[in-house]
Amino acid sequence: MRIRKRLITLLRVVGFLSGLVFGGLAQATTNDYSHSISLAVDRWLVFQKPSGFLPYGFNFLEDKESESDTLSPGNLARQAGTAAVLADYYALTKDPRARPAIEKFLTAFGRHSLPIGKSLTQKLIEKTHLLSMPFGRGKIRNALEWLGLLFDKQGPGKVLSPDMDYSGAFTGTVALALLTELRFAQTSKDAGFSNLRQAWLEALLMLRIPGGGFRKFPTSIDSSPYADGEAWLALAQYHRQFPQDKRIAEMLASVDDSLIKIYGSDFNINFYHWGTMAAAARYADSKEAKFLDFIKNQTSAFLDSKQQLESYNDCASVEGVADALATLVSAGEGESELSGRARAWIAREMIKTKEMQIKPGQKELVFTNARVSAPRLKEFTGSFLADRYELKTQVDYTSHCVSAMIKLQRQNRPKLKN
Repeated sequence: MRIRKRLITLLRVVGFLSGLVFGGLAQATTNDYSHSISLAVDRWLVFQKPSGFLPYGFNFLEDKESESDTLSPGNLARQAGTAAVLADYYALTKDPRARPAIEKFLTAFGRHSLPIGKSLTQKLIEKTHLLSMPFGRGKIRNALEWLGLLFDKQGPGKVLSPDMDYSGAFTGTVALALLTELRFAQTSKDAGFSNLRQAWLEALLMLRIPGGGFRKFPTSIDSSPYADGEAWLALAQYHRQFPQDKRIAEMLASVDDSLIKIYGSDFNINFYHWGTMAAAARYADSKEAKFLDFIKNQTSAFLDSKQQLESYNDCASVEGVADALATLVSAGEGESELSGRARAWIAREMIKTKEMQIKPGQKELVFTNARVSAPRLKEFTGSFLADRYELKTQVDYTSHCVSAMIKLQRQNRPKLKN
């Protein structure tokens, strides 16, 4: 145990010193992501389908597009996440080309929205904290379904489903659609989608587990790290834009305490980047120490788990670490050991990330002992690969990388070139 603690301490010191050197080098040489962002966004704007969605993914070895004629719950969630990133790009650049693309996304999300409500009986059952019982959960869920008390198919809320079936209506997708609309409305000053905004907001409130997180689906009583983090971030953004809404302020305060308690005591990698982004937004608005402490503890645990560079695309984690670093800087802790470790990890990760972006005219991938010809790579200029050693791309890999770069671009403050 003592040896392990000493090793972790040594690695932290090395990380801090590396951050001073490597992080400074990275700031001097790789802090302008404007070209990489533009390559990715340009492809989105050109290849957006009439449906409003983007091509989901492509496997270059199989020469096959993923879900070319279908839409799974995972695909819809990742489309919503990409739309939210495009709206963030629009907020950063005011690029007029992005506006109609975001509107197409929001219109598509509206088409895939189903009404949802909650009866008085359901509300009373939830107040008993029955949904949080640690045992017999399958029986509880089945009984509620049999009694018709999981949810109502009519009401002021709306959830998003790929096939008009509530069992595929992932709560995180609702949150990301809401986040897209909020960012779009804030930048464009267009209230044309405000009815959808309110309906998606109502759905999140209905799917909240009292004293806990959020139900993963309307047909489930279990929470999910992804849904919890995404919903927390969307509610934080809503509160930032509408601080006068007391109902949401009270709900958000309860969500803050619940999720910090749940995930603060047990680090979860699937929650990390969404939860850290949400906590960073909450700290920026409130300056409450509990959010700073949560971010520091979560990021320290995350970096402890990342002692070596992985080959896979980890841009989602960069989003979280980037917001954590920005929070530390704003709190006057930009020169701390943790900040140094965060800078060093981001620097290493982003060098790898840039290598995984498909370049204009690229037709092959070169490895240490192999060269793979893939002529169709050139059609995916700007997209990011899933792994340094995997000939596959997917819309969420690219959107997470673009989001991470936007965050770092904001922190570095140069103007983005269009």
